[in-house]
Amino acid sequence: MTPMYTVEHAADEPVSPRVLIHHLDGAMDAGHAGALAVEQLLMTLPHERLATFDADSLVDYRARRPTMTFSTHTYTDVEMPEIALDLLQDDDGADLLLLHGSEPDYRWHEFAGAVTHLALTMGVTQAIGLAGMPMAVPHTRPTYVHHHGSRPELLPEQPDFYGTVEFPGALEGLLELRLGEVGLDSRGLTASIPHYVARDDYPAGASALLTAVAEVTGLALPLGDLEAAAAISRAEIDAQSADQPEVAAVVAALEAQFDAFAPPRVDTDHLAEMLEVPSADEIGARLEAFLEANDRPADADGGPQEPHPQDGDQNR
Repeated sequence: MTPMYTVEHAADEPVSPRVLIHHLDGAMDAGHAGALAVEQLLMTLPHERLATFDADSLVDYRARRPTMTFSTHTYTDVEMPEIALDLLQDDDGADLLLLHGSEPDYRWHEFAGAVTHLALTMGVTQAIGLAGMPMAVPHTRPTYVHHHGSRPELLPEQPDFYGTVEFPGALEGLLELRLGEVGLDSRGLTASIPHYVARDDYPAGASALLTAVAEVTGLALPLGDLEAAAAISRAEIDAQSADQPEVAAVVAALEAQFDAFAPPRVDTDHLAEMLEVPSADEIGARLEAFLEANDRPADADGGPQEPHPQDGDQNR
């Protein structure tokens, strides 16, 4: 069987990454929060490739067709899926690992085992997954980040939003589970993204995720670009909502709901009510519908697919 990954470059000096950050495109990522966070880290921090996973054996290209460029009479380029593990240094020079790229379609157990092996071999003690979830919150208020993970005693105080719920799984969730089973502090951070912008880039969500990562890990992560992009995004959404009375009415209602339970600091006793969190069964049904709506196959005549929430990241 094809090897799961290829070691690209052994670090010239000993490395000690205690944190693994992971986000794989393919499942739900409202506002592209996780993808934007990965983009920010790769754009601003020194990094080198440690390992590349074999996408040919992991990704179904007919379900997620690679983007090709055709100019006049010639194919000029193709953007093939990539799954990689990079070594980064934060602003203080501390090592960390970043797993990113396309979510595998095949060999999930082997993939999770390979990632676990690499993490343990390099001395990782904490793993953090990043994602965005659409919620009934306004874009004019701070982004709430929900923490979940293998060691509940290490998580911050927060309400029990979901109870027990079943929904279509993502490899991110499997990684969180498997990394926790081998003793790592394995957790996920999920940013609450206003549902009316869930398909668009929402930099405030990515900024909130990386802020939470920094608070949890002590890493020094650059946020300035995301904060600036969030301010621009906020102004654009404000302008669009001002021109659409029905959208402005929704935003005003969400603001009133948020402020009723959060003056001036969010009270966790009322946060679940503030976010209008549905029952566990409703959450499962909504997530399944969301994933199915954003994972439609290409048209039978070869026409383009409906865009995934993550597809914007591939085009940036």
